[in-house]
Amino acid sequence: GVALSAEKNFDRLLETVVVESQKLTNADGGTLYLLEEQKLKFVILRNTSLNIQMGGSGSKITFYPVPLFKDGVPNESNVASYAALKRQRINIADAYEAEGFDFSGTKAFDARTGYRSKSFLTIPLLGKEEQVIGVLQLINAKDSESGEIVQFASDDALEALVLLASAALDGY
Repeated sequence: GVALSAEKNFDRLLETVVVESQKLTNADGGTLYLLEEQKLKFVILRNTSLNIQMGGSGSKITFYPVPLFKDGVPNESNVASYAALKRQRINIADAYEAEGFDFSGTKAFDARTGYRSKSFLTIPLLGKEEQVIGVLQLINAKDSESGEIVQFASDDALEALVLLASAALDGY
């Protein structure tokens, strides 16, 4: 919390939000989207086991933004846009078995990289006036003892970090 509130460099702030969220949840991957013009723009993408660092001090992110609306209709098939539109946290145990969301992009990424995206925790970030300013998505929580991929736990510490991150981002 202190690091977030004291950080003056915006890119480092964004990275800190993702990296600390990954540490707190023992997540292998993390993505931070910021809302711009009704689209969720990828700003930070990290994956520990694939050694991917994109956005911030990492390489440039080339993924297209996720639209909140398609042809005027809410984009509820993408888990990140759904979380933003509904202002709702989504906790998925296994993306390959989840119903109601389109994980074709995730599956294509997995096919290209040999990765297996499984558990997802997707959290809308809200500003002072409860408007969505972004979405934090964590991928593949690991059991600290076995290393097995597990579902994300509900965690008060993560909730506090999300609130602090939202306040810090909203301040920019």
